[in-house]
Amino acid sequence: MTALFLPSWYPNKLFPQNGDFIQRHAVAVAGHCKVAALYVLANPNAKEVSVEEIWHKGVFEVRVYYPKIAKWRAWAQFRSYMNAHRLGYQAVLKEMGKIDLVHLNVFYKAGLFALELKNKHQIPYIITEHWTAFLDISPIKFTPFQKHSILKIGRNASLLCPVSHDLKKALQNFGFNGPYEVVPNVVDTKLFAFQSTKEDPNKIKLLHISTLYDPHKNVSGLLNVIKKLSEVRQDFSLSIIGNAHTEKHQQRITELGIENFVSIVGEVPHEKVAAAMQAHDLFVLFSNYENLPCVIIEAQASGLPVLATDVGGISEMINEKSGKLVNARDETALLNELQIMMDQLNQYDRQQIRQQAVSQYSYESVGKQFFEIYKRIVAENKA
Repeated sequence: MTALFLPSWYPNKLFPQNGDFIQRHAVAVAGHCKVAALYVLANPNAKEVSVEEIWHKGVFEVRVYYPKIAKWRAWAQFRSYMNAHRLGYQAVLKEMGKIDLVHLNVFYKAGLFALELKNKHQIPYIITEHWTAFLDISPIKFTPFQKHSILKIGRNASLLCPVSHDLKKALQNFGFNGPYEVVPNVVDTKLFAFQSTKEDPNKIKLLHISTLYDPHKNVSGLLNVIKKLSEVRQDFSLSIIGNAHTEKHQQRITELGIENFVSIVGEVPHEKVAAAMQAHDLFVLFSNYENLPCVIIEAQASGLPVLATDVGGISEMINEKSGKLVNARDETALLNELQIMMDQLNQYDRQQIRQQAVSQYSYESVGKQFFEIYKRIVAENKA
């Protein structure tokens, strides 16, 4: 069997971390069947179309870059986008042969090509959705054309696979009846493993990793709590890893006078994220809204207890043995629970936290779940 991943987001030369969680899904599935991935992107620096073909961890990846077109030329944009997909698809066929099933990741706008493949070549597709845009609290709003397209794409899918039950509810509210099967995000449990490399046993090391986009991740709220925490105890430090708005957050750290407690590391490679997990004691995420954050899965695979907000699918990931939840924007609750967890860190069994993550989110577990879905959908399509 050969599956074609058709992602709306995927790592590329312009944005190396974009949709890396989708790439990990593809790698997980590649352990069970043949997998190709086709990604198309408008490149503002390109003067002509270019096709990049590489093998990555068992996945044949094709990236097509095409010249960016002005927004007001909507039809020309659409035509270039679809033509780029058609060009990339021919490269996929040349390497892989017949495609049995398309695995669309994120409805819009790669789903437009999934529709074409189904209508022209009768190739069924399933959809994995990750996007927080479907959540009521999200500030992202779809245009009428986008909503019309998303509904058409979703209603022609053989199966919808949101990564959380919370997102499933959001998709139902959007207008999709299903069928559904929730399949979570995946983590490399060999890279993210429990191995404490902490240097100072007398200092509790807190860790936050995100995009640092404040309306989403509420980094400013976390910094406010750290300021209050520093007024009652000094036996801790907070490391922040992320690549956006670092100057703004550094300025706020200086204003609050917590430079001795907080350090912004910036963006680091995936391998160093794993190393950072192993060097810390507790992971903190104070988001205003979320879906199923991969960074929490990575923390748990590393054996870290997690303190996070009860938004999106996070409550599906954390129980009393692996961490605590607080309401979004409740700085008082975050401060209180943070102090309790810091004082009770030895009550968390880090090996048990890791084993639970492995059973739910490992490449083998998630890859096998998708492969069983593929076999069922292909068989139904042939019947």
